[in-house]
Amino acid sequence: MLMKRGSFFSNMILSVGTRVLMTLLRLVRNILLARLLGPADRGLFALLNALPELVAAITSGGLNTAIGYQMAHRRSIGALLTQLLVYGCLPATLLTLTAVALLRGVGEDWELTRQLAEQLGTLAWLLLLAVPLVVCKSGLLTLHNADGRVEVFNALRLLESFVPLLLFILLWLALPRALMAALSSWLLGLMVVVVVGVCWLARFHSLRLCWQPKQQKELLQYGASSHPEVLFQQLLLRADYLLVGAFLSPGALGHYAMASAAAELLLIVPEAVTTPLMKRLLQQEEGMEKLTPLALRLTATVMFCACVGMALTGKWLIVTLFGIAYAPAYPALLALLPGLFCLCYASILRLDLLGKRRPGSLSLITGGAAALNLLLNFWLIPRLGIVGAGVASSVAYFVAAVAMLRLYCRLSGISGTRLLFMLPDDITNLRIMLRGQRKEKTC
Repeated sequence: MLMKRGSFFSNMILSVGTRVLMTLLRLVRNILLARLLGPADRGLFALLNALPELVAAITSGGLNTAIGYQMAHRRSIGALLTQLLVYGCLPATLLTLTAVALLRGVGEDWELTRQLAEQLGTLAWLLLLAVPLVVCKSGLLTLHNADGRVEVFNALRLLESFVPLLLFILLWLALPRALMAALSSWLLGLMVVVVVGVCWLARFHSLRLCWQPKQQKELLQYGASSHPEVLFQQLLLRADYLLVGAFLSPGALGHYAMASAAAELLLIVPEAVTTPLMKRLLQQEEGMEKLTPLALRLTATVMFCACVGMALTGKWLIVTLFGIAYAPAYPALLALLPGLFCLCYASILRLDLLGKRRPGSLSLITGGAAALNLLLNFWLIPRLGIVGAGVASSVAYFVAAVAMLRLYCRLSGISGTRLLFMLPDDITNLRIMLRGQRKEKTC
C-alpha cells in the first residue's frame, strides 16, 4: 500500500505542477483576450466556447463517463473509439446542424433566442467544426486518464493551454480582427490536441476500430444511466452564460465571462487531486475508504485558503491584469467563490460515487441542482445582473455538494464532520506518503 501511496503522491505533484503552468498560460491568454477583444467580443467568444460543451452533453453526456469506466476496467480500445465516433461525434454534429438552422430561422421569433442569434450571427456555423472536435478531445483525455497515463493526460492538458495562446499571438498579427484570431486559434488548438491524443493512444494500444455487441450493450447501459448526470452537470456549469447572454448586453456577458474565468483558475486545486485519483476511484481499489476522505480534507483546506485569497485580491487582479473596463466583474467573482469551494468537494465525490456504481443517484442530485440553478437565474439575473448569475450558481453548487456528501457518508459510514477540513493525523499521513515516494525513487 505504501508504494501505491507514493505513486499517487508523485502523480499528484506532477498534476499540481501541470495545473500551475496551465493556469499561468491561461492567465496570459485571458489577459490578451480581455485587452484586445474588449468586453463585448470577449463575451461572444466565451459564449461560443461554452456552446460545444452543452451540445456534447445533450447528445452524448454519459459517453465520457462510460468509456472512462470501461477503460479503467481494461475493455477493448477499438470498441471504445468506435463508440466515441458513432455515439459521440455523429449525433453531436447532427444536433448542432439542426440547432444552428433553427436559431438562424424560427428562433429569431422568440425574444429569448433572438438576442443570442444577433450576438452569434454567422459565427454560429463555426460550431459545426468545434462540436465534434470538443467531443473527440474530451473522449481522448478521458481514455488516457482512465488508462492510468497521468503523464500523457497532463501533457495533453498542457498542450491544450499552450497551443491556443501561441496561435493567438501569431494570428493576431496576421488577421484584421482580434476575435477572428481568437476563434481560429481555439479551433486549431482543439485539432492539435485531438491529433496528438490519437497518436499517443496508438503508442500503447491498437487503434483498429471494431464493433463488439456485448461490450457496446454494457457500455450503453452505463452511459445511459450516467447521461442525465453529465447533461445536468453541463447545464449547471454553463447555462448561466446562455441566460446572461439572453437577458443582458454583450458587455455584461464579457464581464461575467471574465469573473468566471478568474474564479475557475482556482479549479487547479481539485483537478490536481482528481487527475491521479480517477482510475483508482472508478475501480474502487483497496484503501479508498481512507484515501478519498484524505483527498477531500486536503482539497477543501487548500481551496478555502485559495478562495479567501482571491476574494481579498480579486479586484486588484482584475483591474491590473485585464483593465479597468472589467472592474464590474469583481462583484460577480465574489458571488461565484462559495460555489467554487463547493465544487472542490463535488469533483472528488462524483468520481467516487461513479466507482460505487451510483450514476443514477448522481443524475438526481445534479438534475435537482441544475433545475434550481435555472430557476434562480431566471429570477435573479433581471434583478441583480451578473451578480445574480453568480449567486444562482453558488447556491446550486452548494446544494449539489451537500447532497453528494450525504450520499457518500451513507454509503461509506464515515461522518461528514471528518470530511470538511484537515485533521492533525493528516499531516502524519502526508509524511508517510512522502517517505514512500522517496523510497520508491531510491529503489
